[in-house]
Amino acid sequence: MRKGKVNFLWDVGSGVGRVEYPHHTINDGNWHRIEASRNGLNGTISVYPLEGPMAGMMPTPASANSPTAYTILDVDQNAYLFVGGILGTAKKAEAVRASTFIGCMGETFLDGKPIGLWNYREREGDCKGCVVSPQRTDGEGTVQLDGEGYAAVGRPTRWNPNVSTIIFKFRTFSSDSLLMYLATEDMKDFMSLELSEGKVRVNFDLGSGVGRALSARRHNDGRWKALTMSRNKKQATVIVVDIDDGAEEKIVAISQGSATGLNLKENQKIYFGGLPTIGNYRSEVNLKRYAGCLRDIEVSRTPYNLLSSTDYTGVTKGCNVENLYTVSFSKPGYMELGGPSLEVGTEISLSFSTLSDSGIILLAVGGASPISPSQRRRRQSGEPYLSVMLNKGSLEVLINTGSHSQRRVVRRPDQGNLSDGREHSLRIERLPGRFFAVQVDEEPKREASLPNDQPIRLQRIFLGGIPADVEQTSNRVNVPFQGCIWNLMVNSVLSDFSRPVSFENAEIGQCPNLAPPPPPIPEEEEKKVDSKPVRPPLTPAPAKPRPGRPDDSCASAVAPTSLEKAYQFGLTRNSHMSFAFDDTKVRERLILEFELRTKELSGLVLYMARINHADFVSIQVWLLCTLINADLLDVVGKVYVGGLPQNYTTKRIGPVKTYCLYNKQRNKLVSEDFKLDMAAPTSSYMVGRCFVSTETGTYFDGTGYLKAVSSYRVGLDVSIAFEFRTSKTSGVLLAVSNQANDGLGLEIVDGKLLFHVDNGAGRITAKHVPEGRSFCDGQWHSVTANKLRHRLELVVDGVTSQAQSPNARSNTCDTNDPIYVGGYPAGVRQAALSTRSSFRGCMKSLKITKASKTMDVQFNKALEIKGVQPLSCPAGAA
Repeated sequence: MRKGKVNFLWDVGSGVGRVEYPHHTINDGNWHRIEASRNGLNGTISVYPLEGPMAGMMPTPASANSPTAYTILDVDQNAYLFVGGILGTAKKAEAVRASTFIGCMGETFLDGKPIGLWNYREREGDCKGCVVSPQRTDGEGTVQLDGEGYAAVGRPTRWNPNVSTIIFKFRTFSSDSLLMYLATEDMKDFMSLELSEGKVRVNFDLGSGVGRALSARRHNDGRWKALTMSRNKKQATVIVVDIDDGAEEKIVAISQGSATGLNLKENQKIYFGGLPTIGNYRSEVNLKRYAGCLRDIEVSRTPYNLLSSTDYTGVTKGCNVENLYTVSFSKPGYMELGGPSLEVGTEISLSFSTLSDSGIILLAVGGASPISPSQRRRRQSGEPYLSVMLNKGSLEVLINTGSHSQRRVVRRPDQGNLSDGREHSLRIERLPGRFFAVQVDEEPKREASLPNDQPIRLQRIFLGGIPADVEQTSNRVNVPFQGCIWNLMVNSVLSDFSRPVSFENAEIGQCPNLAPPPPPIPEEEEKKVDSKPVRPPLTPAPAKPRPGRPDDSCASAVAPTSLEKAYQFGLTRNSHMSFAFDDTKVRERLILEFELRTKELSGLVLYMARINHADFVSIQVWLLCTLINADLLDVVGKVYVGGLPQNYTTKRIGPVKTYCLYNKQRNKLVSEDFKLDMAAPTSSYMVGRCFVSTETGTYFDGTGYLKAVSSYRVGLDVSIAFEFRTSKTSGVLLAVSNQANDGLGLEIVDGKLLFHVDNGAGRITAKHVPEGRSFCDGQWHSVTANKLRHRLELVVDGVTSQAQSPNARSNTCDTNDPIYVGGYPAGVRQAALSTRSSFRGCMKSLKITKASKTMDVQFNKALEIKGVQPLSCPAGAA
């Protein structure tokens, strides 16, 4: 702020850009909202008066460009965001004149993500509370889901199995996602409301067959829709009404069979917007989570506010689907916008990320559809256009002025990979003197000449692909783009994707992160720290071995012993080995020899089949082993042991369970002229070792981790309970953390068990020091860790330790991040741990409880597994 006016300054490496908002001064004691954005060289600022005589007026944005050349702001996760002033230890850019602010600040957002101003890393000076800032006028109960979350609510107390009514309003651009889901524990009865290519779908089963229906029209146009689902016994009627114009669509579904009741129990949940990662769900249900808004939710005349739920994540108050600048494509689609006139001096810029080396990023053409045959012939011969696409790794920019001659700029893949999932920027300028220039990222510009300097009339812009009519009229092949496109600017004006002319399979407002995780920091680099660090790193470097001991193993540690010629199957879903063989050798005779150890009552051991599964052999455990064969066996030459691959389906086998398979003599499944060497399979997936003796538990070998939950909100209160046995004096037990300060962690450090929580105002720790020789006793130990707002309670083998934060107002741990058990991947930050060492030993019975709802974490269903063998623990040695 300079003399009461807001100034926006930036420098991306080629000089300072600055724009001052000229229309309002903000030092009048009233609340204002400031919105500032930078896109490449361009900076734009708006100031909205929220109080006083100017309140409610829509501002005119002001913008300016910084000096040309560089466009990327090089900051990383270690950068600091200062609010209200600058710490004395930080160096201020010379162009920034002010260093302090006196006044109040309310809601603050960075790239659309809210910043809790109380949740600061450091502060300087006297910062106090202030009068609450004006809030949006969204109705009570209006919420927005970010596409990565969900909310669970309890079943209404008054529930009639024969009659169901579900009412809510939604607003979205999502093409495919789950709106609502409920099911009985055995999943025989269920109901779901979904979006499928923008159309509303209803599925339900009362126990005797599925009823389903799909709307004829798409309802993902970004406008509010009122949905009412009424079910009377076997018939369900869904009515969708456009609130703006009153247009109504009705669909009817009838379930199969004779059942009439949906027998949802009182303790079973109803989910909105998605489902937890861990769980069993009906196969018909779309598991993609919903991005958009919901409000006015009622189930059987019982109203719900999702923010009052005890189990939700990725849900925020309010609704904002305007001013969207991102769009992504996961399957063939496109988005159409109004086109510009490409005159001399015009500049077009955008950013993109993709993992595919081919696809249409942008195509701008003249004319509007439909057209006459004569216009089609003229268009095919000399219609002006601008094309930007990836072609086998090369970026090609083509311009046709309409004079039968296209001009091209090509940026080849040997100059850098553009399909690496990272963010890349593109600028196209029409220069004076019949030239145009193309710049990728901050590389030197590439220029090409044009036949004339006349304006190029372009009326339709397509992103991500083109519809069938344009494919025909422009005589172009549609090459769909997969990935994300954002911040399309024409002459420094951002294109609002929330108002498309048309679109198909375009996820507007969503942009998944396709970039690979950052590489781990080399140990030499970790040792390089500033002489006056502002804050120590969140995740420490690995501990050095102590003198006299090569690592942190317990003195009594004994490595688990394994059966030399045995293999453990069923560690995760689709665990298996496959073997290729000569199928002619088994047509008339097949004998198999092997040895089996299992505690399961049922499971698949071996399977081979014909392509249509008419002829097959399977060995399954159903309290005994059975072999199914025929007089003449006609199968393809591949046999699966222990399970089946993910893409292999058959209805003629039972479940896959955990067991050890081995042959003490030859380590082979044997038949005459049919020998399968289990030490050299054709393929193998998630097959482990067989320990000599086992007990219940999951074995961690001290080198890895498992990702148990994709995203979890710790919130105010949570309880974590498990049992463990270890042969190391240090190791990570469990951790969840955002990329700022908030996080929760359980770890063993030098023989002590520590329970850390950071609610954003500093770490608090409850510590347990075991008696005797730490946890190196070969025994199981029970742990219960309770986070109770700003207090911690740690109970280890019945002994309680406590801790609490002096800041009682800081009581929420704002995470929406994965839960890792036994360790965590390289490059991932953990705010509430002090060791990087992975856990070695066994763990079992992990339960996470929130609001009386307990989640049993099943290690064999983990999302990622490294150095971990689920469902099998060596007895007597960790």
